[in-house]
Amino acid sequence: MLKTGEQPTEKILITPTTKQDLNTLKQPGERYGDVVARLVRDQKQQDYIAQILRVAKEGDFVRMDSDEEYVAIRNEVKRSAPRNKAASTGIHQ
Repeated sequence: MLKTGEQPTEKILITPTTKQDLNTLKQPGERYGDVVARLVRDQKQQDYIAQILRVAKEGDFVRMDSDEEYVAIRNEVKRSAPRNKAASTGIHQ
């Protein structure tokens, strides 16, 4: 659906076959522009997930322990947390 206050202002040319394809993808109450917007949103989401997975697989990571600010925050949390809660927070030395 269109965002609030957004009006369609553009026309795009598509082949009859593409129009049929879009028609099969339409959900009740959707216009063709809604279908295109949904497809674009879904593709962006898939691209983002693929990028995250690629970075997780191939990326160079730096240990957080080498970051002074992180170490200071971690130590403060450890000092302020009761002993029995420290183990449940996943904070490790």
